[in-house]
Amino acid sequence: MSKFFESQQVQEDLQSIFNFYKEISSETVRLGIMDKEEKLEHIEDCKALIDKQKTFYTRLCLASKEDKEAADMKNRVNALTNAFGYEDLIECMNAMVATLEAAAKRDDL
Repeated sequence: MSKFFESQQVQEDLQSIFNFYKEISSETVRLGIMDKEEKLEHIEDCKALIDKQKTFYTRLCLASKEDKEAADMKNRVNALTNAFGYEDLIECMNAMVATLEAAAKRDDL
C-alpha cells in the first residue's frame, strides 16, 4: 500500500467521509416526508459532504505527484468523471453543488 493511503490521517478522513455519507444516505429515504427546513438542512449536509470529498481529492492530487498508488487512484477517478462529461472530480462536484443550490431555491421544495 502507498504511503498516502497508509497514513493514519488519510484513513481517518476516509472513515469520516464514509460515516457522513452513510448518515446522509439514511436521511435521503425520508426526503418525501421532510418539511422545507429539513430538506434545506439535508441539502446543506450534502454540500458539506461534497466539500469534504473535494478536500480529500485535492490532497489525493497533491500526493499523486510522488505516490504511484495515489496517482493511479486519481487517474481512475478522473476516468469515471470523464465518462460523465466532466474534466475531473472537482468540476463534477461543483456541478453537484450548483444543482443542490438550485434545488434549495425552488419554491416547491
